[in-house]
Amino acid sequence: SYRSTPLGQLVGRYLRWFRNEYGATESTLRDYEAVLARMSLTLADKEPIDVSVDDLRDVIDLWGERSPRTRQKVTSVVRAFWSWAEEQGHIAISPAARIRRPRAEKRVAPLLPADARPRLLTIAKHPRDRLALFCLLVLGVRRGELAGIQIRDFDALRCSLRVYGKGRKERVLPLRGPVLAELRLFLSTDLPHVGRPPEPDDYLLYPTKKVYDGRGPEGQQKLGVRAYPKKRPSPQAVHRWWYRQLQAAGLVGRGITHGLNMHLARHTFATELRRVAGIDAASQALGHADLNTTLGIYGHRDETDLEVAMEAYARWLEQQREDEIVPPEADR
Repeated sequence: SYRSTPLGQLVGRYLRWFRNEYGATESTLRDYEAVLARMSLTLADKEPIDVSVDDLRDVIDLWGERSPRTRQKVTSVVRAFWSWAEEQGHIAISPAARIRRPRAEKRVAPLLPADARPRLLTIAKHPRDRLALFCLLVLGVRRGELAGIQIRDFDALRCSLRVYGKGRKERVLPLRGPVLAELRLFLSTDLPHVGRPPEPDDYLLYPTKKVYDGRGPEGQQKLGVRAYPKKRPSPQAVHRWWYRQLQAAGLVGRGITHGLNMHLARHTFATELRRVAGIDAASQALGHADLNTTLGIYGHRDETDLEVAMEAYARWLEQQREDEIVPPEADR
């Protein structure tokens, strides 16, 4: 185990601090531990005070064939660990202080098909499914945030939804338009496989399980569905729910469980909100702590922006055609 190495022992103390004092989530802890464990095993013969910047560059080079974005994350984890070690007095100076994060390639955020939203909302059979789809499509919540939504998080009177994002960061999203009407319908409807209206501590997307339900008139085995509304769904259960909705809407083929990731709904929402209300509103709705995060993903101009600009230019040309006026200089 990496914990048996000198560096691994220090990593164990860091992870304990990261969990108990910093408040990192379990998923974040797993990601950090995977990187730091590999670092500890690679530098198993080194004491923490003997680790050099070149040693750490050799460690980061283990991810050399991965994408720049992955190497960015690895570098951030390594730098965070050694910064903590310096602050806590385990070393004099962090050997990672001079390591820079690699530049990540700039890519246009992929979006859902243009007709995905109406098709999904039209085909969804139950208000519970439509409300969950609204949370993805017009509120931009993450998969983990959707899994954690309980009925108490909705406030029909204040027209809002409280969600808990990465690191248990809390944000409140205003509910407007059709999503509010869907919420009110959902609150007055019996839950699928439960047979009663939702209660405050129920989860929106609770797990279900097929169970033995006796035998039919010809002796065949019957299966029923048991629901667990008080239990949080796993990420895998939410993933399967999403692809069931996509299959029902005809957006993916039968049995397909990849190709239209749920996060595309968040990208689509953010892109549309940025066009309508600006980058600051998109950043706040997404729960980004740093505006630069939003700018890096959604701050660029995409094909739709260019199409709108060209349509405006074409209208201007039509108005000016008779006078043959040269277009004014663009605002700089």
